[in-house]
Order: sequence, then structure tokens, then C-alpha cells
Amino acid sequence: MYSKNNLVFATCIACLVTLPFSSNLFAQTGSDSKTQAGYLGVMHTLTDDNDSIITNVAKGSPADGTLYANDILLAMDGQRFDKSTSLNELASKKKPGDKVTLKINRLGKTQTVNLTLAAKPQATGKQAASSFQQLTFASEDGLTVTADLYKNVAAEGAPFIVLCHQAGWSRGEYREIAPKLNALGFNCLAIDQRSGNAVGVKNMTVQAAKKAGKATEFVDAEQDIVAALKWAKQRNPDSKIILWGSSYSSALSLRIAGEHPELLDGVLAFAPGEYFARLGKPKDWIARSAKNITVPAFITSAKAEARNWKSIFDAIPGNSKVKFLPRTTGNHGSRALWERFSDHADYWTSVKEFLSQF
Repeated sequence: MYSKNNLVFATCIACLVTLPFSSNLFAQTGSDSKTQAGYLGVMHTLTDDNDSIITNVAKGSPADGTLYANDILLAMDGQRFDKSTSLNELASKKKPGDKVTLKINRLGKTQTVNLTLAAKPQATGKQAASSFQQLTFASEDGLTVTADLYKNVAAEGAPFIVLCHQAGWSRGEYREIAPKLNALGFNCLAIDQRSGNAVGVKNMTVQAAKKAGKATEFVDAEQDIVAALKWAKQRNPDSKIILWGSSYSSALSLRIAGEHPELLDGVLAFAPGEYFARLGKPKDWIARSAKNITVPAFITSAKAEARNWKSIFDAIPGNSKVKFLPRTTGNHGSRALWERFSDHADYWTSVKEFLSQF
């Protein structure tokens, strides 16, 4: 039986800037030499375009509050990163107290930030990196789906969350969120649905779909989500399986919760709506399925988006449904949880309270 009291889980560590590029390993190298290496406090990996994408930022580090997960590091002190010139190499020439200028891309906008490197903090006890493993599995129609597995919770029967991105994006939406869910005791699978593009990392499933000549509309992604749930359930038979969607995928998540109750034990929807009428679906397509939801359900969004999902929420029967609206303007989709937004903590408080039942 899964118990949070007996939970052994991995927490995110503060990494040196001198670390290898890898999608599933972020090493922390020691500095026992006389000259100590500079410390930035980011976890990162190399993209297909040879840019370094941040996957996590350590609390209290030089980068904290200035750099964020999914920021793309383009250059340090005017020198671009590539396969032969990594952040590791450039930073190894720096020492604590040195100032560096970083050129970054944040949500499509290029900007420059200045940071002062610090000394590597002393470790306090045994620590482990919250890492992820890139994998693939077959969708319902055989299409190859790419996903990142964040399985850093060792407790047997730990609950498992399938994470789905918003329109035009990729599994990169969860690079900051998934490690925090690991720390709360949840293993996660962040998938690329066939309808999307990129955020931080490219959506590899949509690329595979286009190459195979398959449709990539919102509705076509439903089979990818169903396949992900089956994958998770088969490999975690003793775990509670939770489905989490963002924007169009949150609407599909609610539909799946109503149509396939055997596949999941809970559902979270960030900014759902009836987005599918233009694709030939009834105007109340999601609400019709919501009437059949029997598992705990959580819905949230930006404040102005509440009207988009009111009828869906009202259609869900029973008392195990929860809604949250911020006092602020808020943000669309799961990115509402990103630290770069001032009201992210309010969203996290409501999410944690909902997830505590699992």
C-alpha cells in the first residue's frame, strides 16, 4: 500500500554549471582543487538546434528568479553554445564572483541577462537529481509517441501522472513542473501529442505524424493520450493513475475521464473548453462526456477563461469535483504553475490540496 509517510523520493539538486549535456542525467561535479569552479544553479540539456534548454533552477542560486525552466540559453559572453562549445566548457574558465552575460530566448523573445557566479554550496545530506528519461511508445494507431519519464519516486505504488501539453507546444511545458511533482511523491510521464509544435523542445510526435501523413488536429491527439494512460497503467499496476491536461488536452482529458473511467483515478484540467466545434464535434462535446465522470476532477484557468468551462464543470456529477480561479488575471494552461508568473504559488496551493487525496 502506498504511504506518503514512508515515501522516499528524489529532490532537485543545485547543479554546477560544469555538467554534461544529457536528456536524462544532470551530474554534479566536485571541486576539490585550489581553484573553485563557478556555480550558476541550473539543470540543462542540449536541444536539436544546439541550444541549451534549462530544465530546472536551484532555489537560492545565482540563477534563481532570473532564469526559468524552458528558457533557452543561446550564448555566454557572446559565445554561442554548440556540440563543440558547451556551457560546461565556458563556465569551467570562470570562478565564483565572476560576472557573466547570458543571451536567452524566453517564449520566442530574445533577451540578455547578467548574473554573478557563486561558489558551489556545500551538500547537506544525501541528494539526488530529479532526472528524466526520453522514451517512445505506440499510440492507438501505431504512431510513435515521444515522452519524458520522470520516475524519481522509489516508493512502491507511488501515484503516477500523465502530463499533456497545450496547443502548439510540446512535453517541454512540464520541464519545471514535473520535478516538483516528483518532490510531492508523484512519478510522471510528459508526452508529446500529435497536435502541437514546440516549447523549449520540439514536439517529436507531431513530426512523426506529418512524416506518416497522419492528421494532427486536436481531436487526433485523443488516441495518444489514451495510449499513454494504458502504458502507465500496464507498467504501474499498483499505482493510482492521474491524467493532467493543458488547454485543448485538458478538454480531451475530461472527455477521456468520462469515456474511459477504467484507465484513470483522477483528472486535472488547466483551461478546458469546448474547442472542437470547428472540427465537426457538437458544441457540448466535452460536457456530454463530463456527465459520466466518476473520479475526482480539478479544473482551473486564467480568471477570464472561467466562462469557457462553466458548463463542463456543472455537468460533472457528485461532490468530488474542485475548481480554482486566481484572484489575479492568471495564466492559460499548465504554465500557470511556472515560477516566472507572480501568482504561480496560488495555483500550486490548490493543486497540492487536490493531489493530497492520492
